Amino acid sequence: MRLSLHRALGALAFGATALASAPASAESYDFGSLILGDGAPLTASFATLTTSVVGDDVLFTLDAYGLDQFNGTEPWIGAMAVDGLKTGAVSDVNGDANVTMGKGDGPDGSFEFKFDFSDTTGKLLDNEVVSWTWVGGAGHFDDFALHVKGISYGDTTNAWYDATLAVPEPSSYALMLAGLGVIGVMARRRRPR
Repeated sequence: MRLSLHRALGALAFGATALASAPASAESYDFGSLILGDGAPLTASFATLTTSVVGDDVLFTLDAYGLDQFNGTEPWIGAMAVDGLKTGAVSDVNGDANVTMGKGDGPDGSFEFKFDFSDTTGKLLDNEVVSWTWVGGAGHFDDFALHVKGISYGDTTNAWYDATLAVPEPSSYALMLAGLGVIGVMARRRRPR
């Protein structure tokens, strides 16, 4: 019995170490609530942004996966507006688009700057992914919005969509419940009789 308790404690310690070594504030955002763009769909699900704060930097991964639901010959993501302080720089760009920092001409004037995903050689299309590091960006953002271009809804050829924080994966809850269960079993076994 002592051996199985020892193994349970070891597994719990290993799990806690793995969780502690993960980035403290990794979050995932879904885009799909229309902010600006008459005639464009009010809701859509077309991209996911994953953010991980590591020290003073923010690591971003943007995955475009549902742009084909928009009317237009080739819808694409042109920029991500940021409600926050324009500071730092972009580095470590990888994937299917270029990333630069631009002026803040977001959907409603509340976004201070943007990350541009297009240049003369490319743009972020459906089923493409781009990742980059915002050097010095930790703690300097509150909200995001994506600019979808190349759409066709009457006179509307582009639209802005807001980000919403994604619900944690069920596996995260399962890991937490498993840890609490082990702690409960250990506390029950340690009670004096």
